[in-house]
Amino acid sequence: MSKLIYLLFVVIGGAAAAVQSPINSVLGKRVGVFESGLWSFATGTMLLIVLVLVFGRGQFTEIVSVPKWQLIGGTLGVVAVISMIVAAPQLGIGLAVVGILFGQVTIGILIDTFGWLGADRIPLDYNRVIGMILMLVGVFFVYRSKIGV
Repeated sequence: MSKLIYLLFVVIGGAAAAVQSPINSVLGKRVGVFESGLWSFATGTMLLIVLVLVFGRGQFTEIVSVPKWQLIGGTLGVVAVISMIVAAPQLGIGLAVVGILFGQVTIGILIDTFGWLGADRIPLDYNRVIGMILMLVGVFFVYRSKIGV
């Protein structure tokens, strides 16, 4: 599969996360922050169960033999979802999303650069540094428009 297809796939995933943020935030106002997060993960879990049953070809039983640090993905997902539920109503969806994207890009580049968490190493070059700087500039301008400066 072309890398462009994978890029399109993650752009669609990003769009889904951006739509998820206001949905979870509005729900959080009605039912509570943690309750909204729980509902988000519960419905996601139900969908994943169906996907595993229909399309799953992996070895789920191997979960007991992997290094324990590989099992915290869901916990980190809770941090991401709860942070958006709490911050999005205060910052606006655009600023909350660009802020979370800046955090993802920055940490992602560090993970690539140093090969952390089992990732293949991708050397830091000026293109990646410029990309991070432009993301930070984007955060600044979206923030600046939010506060009316």
